[in-house]
Amino acid sequence: MSGPHENPAWPMLMSRLSLRHMQFLDKVAETQNILGAARALNMTQPAVSRAVHEVERLLGVQLFQRKSRGVVMTPEGEVFVSHARAVLNEMRAAWQGIADLDRANAGQLAIGSLPNGASGPLPRALMQVRRQRPGIRISVYEGLYDQMIPSLREGQLDFVIGRLNQHRPDPTLATKRLFRQSWAVFARSGHPLSERHGLRLKDLLELSWILPVNASPIRSMIESLFLREGLALPTERIEMSALGITRALLLDSDAVIFLPRGTYQSDEETGHLVLLDVAFEQPEDDVGLFWRRGHQRTPAEAYFLGELQKAVTEMGLG
Repeated sequence: MSGPHENPAWPMLMSRLSLRHMQFLDKVAETQNILGAARALNMTQPAVSRAVHEVERLLGVQLFQRKSRGVVMTPEGEVFVSHARAVLNEMRAAWQGIADLDRANAGQLAIGSLPNGASGPLPRALMQVRRQRPGIRISVYEGLYDQMIPSLREGQLDFVIGRLNQHRPDPTLATKRLFRQSWAVFARSGHPLSERHGLRLKDLLELSWILPVNASPIRSMIESLFLREGLALPTERIEMSALGITRALLLDSDAVIFLPRGTYQSDEETGHLVLLDVAFEQPEDDVGLFWRRGHQRTPAEAYFLGELQKAVTEMGLG
């Protein structure tokens, strides 16, 4: 397979393409309008238009399709702009890293968390970082795989934590396993079945269940647990993806739910939520990290990931 250095156009691209070009392309893609991009950049419209045309000429492809009221990205444009954004974010992180060298225990992190991915160790690691390195600014975003991964590719997130099983082959991403996740059926303290032993899923069919929404990858995994025992999903159910509302429903009703152990760590430790003694085949469910290949970790990232691994070990998840 030929690499970019074997393409005769590559040296010209390297010598002519600048971060400024990438900034122009990013803003045109964001505003979907040459004039809008020019105003946002405090540039003239011809200057931005010339920059776009120059990159298209260097690449030999059209990046934007002109419409009567703006522009839309071509498939080639989507690929190039995605990588351009990643480069801009990497350079922004490098600049921030240099600035942070003058300030001890500083830095910033943008973390993506997939649902039911790392609820247990993630909060513990976050609290430890806040205690030891309060100068590190951390933002955590939760969403589905198809929401978080594009943000990771473009450098808006430093890494994503979640279930590796939903990962699709992607040469731009690397993964690392943290631990094998253990699932259980949870209910409130004092639930009518909390003292029963040797339960099977068929014994819980008449209960009210809280299940993930259809779009969630976890939904198909839970469906398979029932199917293995020749059962359909319970008819009495409410579907949601909001962990906060889910917790309130569990504590205030006789509803039950499949969850990874440690999702509501404090409620498990205080006994507000209990595990029902239900026998079922544990799914193979690894939790780990996603990051961009070639991404150089900042000191803040390396420190946080060390605390995350420590939390996994302390919780006996490794």
